[in-house]
Amino acid sequence: MPRRGRPAPPASPHPAGAGQRAAAHMSPAIAARIRQLAAQAEHRRAIAEFRACHAADQQARINALLLEAIAALASMFSQPGRTGA
Repeated sequence: MPRRGRPAPPASPHPAGAGQRAAAHMSPAIAARIRQLAAQAEHRRAIAEFRACHAADQQARINALLLEAIAALASMFSQPGRTGA
């Protein structure tokens, strides 16, 4: 029993089984909106993953081209009989 002069402590905002009761009383419109938001979030995650993979692929191609350019320059300067500065 609460003490006199003090309000009773609030009940737990999430009593046991509240999620099950809330889901049972959810309107079809709210459920559809939740599914829509979940699908949008998944789509955004897929786009972010694609962009990350695309950026990694581009970086790998740039690195390969740089290595080829370095190798070509190194072979030009290491040829025997090359004269000049």
